[in-house]
Amino acid sequence: MDFNNAETSRVRVCLIGNSKLSKLVHSLIPEFASIADVIIIDSIFNDALMSARRLVEHDAVDVFVSAGANAFYLQDTLPVPVVALEVLQSDLVNAVLKARLVSRTMLILTHEQQGAWTEFLDYVEGAEIVHRTYQTAEEAKDIFNGIDKDGFGVVIGTSFVCDLAEQAGIPYILVYSREACRQMVRKAIAVAGKYKREGEQRAFGQFLLDQSPVAAIITNRDEEVIGFNRQALQLVNGLVRNKRIDRFLDGRFLQAPNTVAEAILLDDRLCRVDKAAFDIDGKRVGHLYSIKAAPNKNAETNSSAERLVSQSLSMAEVKHFLRIYGATPGAVLVRGETGTGKELAARIVHESSANRDGPFVAINCAAIPGELFESELFGYADGAFTNSRSGGKSGLLESANNGTFFMDEVNSLPMPQQAKLLRVLQEREVRPVGSRRSIALNIKFVAATTHDLIEEVRAGRFREDLYYRLNVFIVNLPPLRERPEDIEPLTRHFISLLGRRYQINAEEASLAAILVPHFHRYHWPGNVRQLENLLERLLVSSTLYDSISQFSAHLPTLIPELFETVTKPRSGQAEGGHLQALEQEEILRVLDQFEGNKTRAAEYLGMSQTTLWRRLKQLKPQTGQG
Repeated sequence: MDFNNAETSRVRVCLIGNSKLSKLVHSLIPEFASIADVIIIDSIFNDALMSARRLVEHDAVDVFVSAGANAFYLQDTLPVPVVALEVLQSDLVNAVLKARLVSRTMLILTHEQQGAWTEFLDYVEGAEIVHRTYQTAEEAKDIFNGIDKDGFGVVIGTSFVCDLAEQAGIPYILVYSREACRQMVRKAIAVAGKYKREGEQRAFGQFLLDQSPVAAIITNRDEEVIGFNRQALQLVNGLVRNKRIDRFLDGRFLQAPNTVAEAILLDDRLCRVDKAAFDIDGKRVGHLYSIKAAPNKNAETNSSAERLVSQSLSMAEVKHFLRIYGATPGAVLVRGETGTGKELAARIVHESSANRDGPFVAINCAAIPGELFESELFGYADGAFTNSRSGGKSGLLESANNGTFFMDEVNSLPMPQQAKLLRVLQEREVRPVGSRRSIALNIKFVAATTHDLIEEVRAGRFREDLYYRLNVFIVNLPPLRERPEDIEPLTRHFISLLGRRYQINAEEASLAAILVPHFHRYHWPGNVRQLENLLERLLVSSTLYDSISQFSAHLPTLIPELFETVTKPRSGQAEGGHLQALEQEEILRVLDQFEGNKTRAAEYLGMSQTTLWRRLKQLKPQTGQG
């Protein structure tokens, strides 16, 4: 192996092992003095890991070398390469021959991962050889506690095993040789050079992606997303790695290796999407998706404030405060029922902030499993943990840098994740899992909740210190039932928007005149989102009828929930309690309509499945549901 070609810069090699191995490696330092700095740390297991992590955190090492159980332990937990000492067959033969001079009965004690050492030993004549393995240091020590009864005259093993034998007063033979250590250091220098080059190539590849004037997404041969640039993150809502592309783009793209689509709708914006296949030696290795958004011709898509359609004084005040709070560096907390437009409100904050030209990254805190929280938000370095993606992964927080990070349903975060989020808000930096460095953050933070967070704090479900970090500025979004004057402009807006989406030439004024009176009599548990979903159903259904009057006559069939008799609140019954009862009644009715299918029921009600699940959980004590 030509290790002289590894890197022109000196490689920093750290040996972590017991004293006997350390002495062998120390004797080799002069041989590598011109190309490597070799650090030696006498340590094993947990102590070894702590020492290694300190070096990684201070960016003081390029590659680790170790042996035996130590090496396996470090390889599973460190983000930099760990090269294990390979026991040469000749070394083991020599060790057995040396041990034979001491005693015929010998014990070879190895870590369970090193069983392959002894495959040929049954053929060694004149020796009674027993091979045992251990998983932990405690197991190895237990073996030595009873070794006197077993009658072994000599022990063969690693530096750690030889130390135990020495403590027990039993002769020992170290299985490692100077030549094996020399090969280990040579390999480590070559591995470190390759690791550096690969890291530079990955960084350069991401740099090229980020220079693209259009949004770009790269998938592997299985159409799983493996890379994207900031433009793609802004254009494709919820874009993450390791998910199939049809989660974000029209699944028809999977049917052809090279294709162009002129009118793909992404978050209400028409886009052109070009897909190009990438082959090496005639084999498909991946695809490049280039996405270009069409210029916005409609004022309603130019500004989130204009997309948050309203004419009520309460919503005018909401928009006013969103703009004022957006211009400050502090966090903004948006509170409102499901479907009231919390993400649009967050976008107004973003567009009013100093980071308006940066990315807007949105997450639903209820949708991220606790065990994936750190890797999704913070990202991870290459090799941070077993089965992690080669090259590491940028976290959502890093993707939102110099922009806005919106956390919906922040109240659903478990306590451990709340503590990690609090640290980010306090320190304004993030360290990817397994990384050596922290990344400074310039982010406008916006959080949203359907709950009263101070009540969550009192109930012990939300951290008080995190609450005060998020609650610098608070905006309450009124539910649709409290601003009936917004129903008509919203209806007209959605008829126009959905008409363009479905290419339906709808008579906006006539449809609104028929529908709005019915809409005013409804309580809208799903708020604006439910109104939009209901209008989508009505607009598509309207194409089945020859006239407006015929369409109007069939409204009780098309929107039965608006024509059911609504029980008036009893005298003295609180309006809030009555509205809650109406919402619960509506949820149960819709669930029954869809035969218990929660996905379809949530879509019909205009709420997320997480919100529906939460509402059903609240219902159980009252209804006795199982």
